[in-house]
Amino acid sequence: MAVGRFYDEIDTIINSMIDYLGIEEEDDYFDDLFDDNIEEEDDDLIDEDICTMEDVNKCGDILERYIDELVAISKKPSDAAIMKSVENAVKKLNKLNEKCECELIDSSVSDDICDFIHNAAVEAGLVEIPENVCDDWREF
Repeated sequence: MAVGRFYDEIDTIINSMIDYLGIEEEDDYFDDLFDDNIEEEDDDLIDEDICTMEDVNKCGDILERYIDELVAISKKPSDAAIMKSVENAVKKLNKLNEKCECELIDSSVSDDICDFIHNAAVEAGLVEIPENVCDDWREF
């Protein structure tokens, strides 16, 4: 059981969120001043007042804590402990996404996050495996 290997997948999810949101990790004021090709803001991009890089980082933190818990649980796995960890992570993601007016996690990233949570739970030793471990609590 190598649950720790899932830490690497968090970066992929975070990068997908950043691409979807159209935000940059570091806004450089001076780059915009000298950019001759400044275009009007794309209406498809998310309002940065709603979703910020801080929110993206919070999502990453939730996923990292989830893996931390599974690493500890995987030493003596139990379905109840694994599913409690899944529930906690999904509820925290729901709350964060709600704070961002449900704009933080788009459908493709949502599927990636659910696959990530599901696969990590199985790797941690989940025996009774539902179709998707997130379904009972998922709102995003």
